[in-house]
Amino acid sequence: MTSRLAIGLTALAALTVLVAWEGSARADLMLTQAGRDRGLSLSTFATGFPNAFNVGPLGIVFPASGGVLVSDLPGNVRRFPTDTDGQTIANATLGQSYGSDNAQGLARVGNNIYMTQRGSLSRVIQVNDNGTFQRVIVGGIPEALGIVTNPTNGHLIVSTGGTNQLWDVNPVALTKTLFGNVSFDGMTTDGTVLYGATDSGPLNGHLLGFRLSDKQLVFDSGFIPGGIDGSALGASFLSGNIYANTNAGTLVEVNLTTKVQTLIATGGSRGDFVTVDPTNGTLLLTEKDLIIRVNGTFQVNDGQPIPEPGTLLLLGLGTFGLLLRSRRAHPTPAGEDAEA
Repeated sequence: MTSRLAIGLTALAALTVLVAWEGSARADLMLTQAGRDRGLSLSTFATGFPNAFNVGPLGIVFPASGGVLVSDLPGNVRRFPTDTDGQTIANATLGQSYGSDNAQGLARVGNNIYMTQRGSLSRVIQVNDNGTFQRVIVGGIPEALGIVTNPTNGHLIVSTGGTNQLWDVNPVALTKTLFGNVSFDGMTTDGTVLYGATDSGPLNGHLLGFRLSDKQLVFDSGFIPGGIDGSALGASFLSGNIYANTNAGTLVEVNLTTKVQTLIATGGSRGDFVTVDPTNGTLLLTEKDLIIRVNGTFQVNDGQPIPEPGTLLLLGLGTFGLLLRSRRAHPTPAGEDAEA
């Protein structure tokens, strides 16, 4: 086999790998041109989650002892041993099943992990690092849904679906007080402002921000289509923006200063909560039966960004085409061993 043909076959093999990798990385959610222009890429953290009413994985938290804890609507809490992509629920250990709708949002304060139970139990509990039950923190919170840590005092802020209430929960004193009357779903905070996705009322479909110190409204994104559900403040390469995961399978970026909305990704299944991975600043989006990761542009030694998978695919096609053209222009001479 001539060296040119060997190179061509090598290029074809590499091209096949690139095509397969790009297809698996994107899953069913695809970046828009604006998302690609931002230097973003998609990968899949984990698949195979059970779902009910097209809702699967929900809360995501990172225990101090390592791994990733994930809850789902059917009521399971699983622990993945690592934060690496390409896993399935077969890689995870089932900690406990709490029953339908009783494993919702997850939050961490120090080394302690807390979870909301929206179903018949209507409470906030503490769970162990493996997802098993530890103790009840407070009860009497019907429709307990989203949960976020207030870093200024170590309390938990809990949203309720459909009851138009936010609760301030003290996990040490085991008490709760009404924080305010607003219908939030997924929430996020920087320690100064509490942001949340509204799911009912006159401002349904808005990301709102309330100052924690005096509970005054200081941010309104305006209407965001798609049924916003989860929200997360961008970190690292996404800082300065807030992100909304929608039931329509889209990811929307809103600039915190200008309030300009940018559609980052479309075509996904039903989106729910979104969480920032504290180890690298990526976003983890929960969808019907999987968790998608939004990555930033990684830099190499020369300071130039690594091309996106689509760019690599085009380069592979171009290289293979040139090799074939070269072989047609320079056929093997008569009498030359084609395997030499």
